[in-house]
Amino acid sequence: MADKVIAKTDLAKWIAELASKFTVIAPEAGEADHAQWKEVTSAEKFNYVPGRYAMAAKEFLLPAYEVLFRYKKDSLEESLPEDEKTTIMMGLTLCDARAIQVLDSVYLDGKFKDPYYAARREKLALIASVCDKPRWSCFCTSVGDLEQWAAGVDVLITDIGDSIYIHPVSEIGEKIAEGEFFRTPTEEETKKKNDIWQNLIALPKKPFAGQDIYKMVDWDDAIWSEIAKKCVGCGACSYLCPSCSCFDIQDEVSGDIVERFRCRDTCQFTDFTLMGAGHNPRPEKTMRVRQRIMHKFKYQIEQFGMLGCTGCGRCVEACPVNIDLREVLTEIVEREKVEAGKN
Repeated sequence: MADKVIAKTDLAKWIAELASKFTVIAPEAGEADHAQWKEVTSAEKFNYVPGRYAMAAKEFLLPAYEVLFRYKKDSLEESLPEDEKTTIMMGLTLCDARAIQVLDSVYLDGKFKDPYYAARREKLALIASVCDKPRWSCFCTSVGDLEQWAAGVDVLITDIGDSIYIHPVSEIGEKIAEGEFFRTPTEEETKKKNDIWQNLIALPKKPFAGQDIYKMVDWDDAIWSEIAKKCVGCGACSYLCPSCSCFDIQDEVSGDIVERFRCRDTCQFTDFTLMGAGHNPRPEKTMRVRQRIMHKFKYQIEQFGMLGCTGCGRCVEACPVNIDLREVLTEIVEREKVEAGKN
């Protein structure tokens, strides 16, 4: 598949052409840290800024609020998403694109498949950008293989200054990168792209990188109670996480109409595991803190063969009491080495 280059002055034309052929989802223009993922109806609404947005891409695949069906007397109306055209997500970073692959493992793999997630994912193409200026909180290279992540998208783009370097990965990616505004990259442009990529994968790795962290995350570790003493249970870490998949289902009655909807939820809330009879298997904050981290760094590995964390750093930045997941994992590894030295 041939690489291409497009001048930034032609980006608006490209986006407009894509919007005429596909459904395009991208961060709406505005403050980058608060950009919302919405359908692009005009090039002016698209905010192309390579980097990580506060709102994760799962906002499209897993809306914070979604009606599943409506029931009225003897009629049942389902609300499955319908779109005959391919949907393209632009403005993704590699960590957010990888998070979608993590969500795929939860909602599409195995015996049961979520029809609402599947309807959006079936015709979804991903355009991911290579970060040339990672944020201070990022640690993607410590939790995964970026080469592997890049192979899972349809188009990989790199900002090389006045132009954008386009690397199609799949067949649909080749169709996305078609148009009169593209040209063959020069040797200098290819070198710029390669240098940016090498700088990204060469980012300093944390002590837990490359470690079999899932073997070290222990149910009885004292670290869970230590974290719980600081945690306020606000759930910001889970709500902003691009790969957290928890939701709640409720019914709302209005007259003779019943709507069943699902909404965003988190294992960090007391009521998340509360059962109808009143029993709660995770009544204490220590248990809920343990569940979040063990799910991402142990249970996901055991069930799907991949970490549930992509190192985007949102939880690090959002935590109001400065619980840094990187420090937690580093401490777990260091404690394990101390224990191993005693034996």
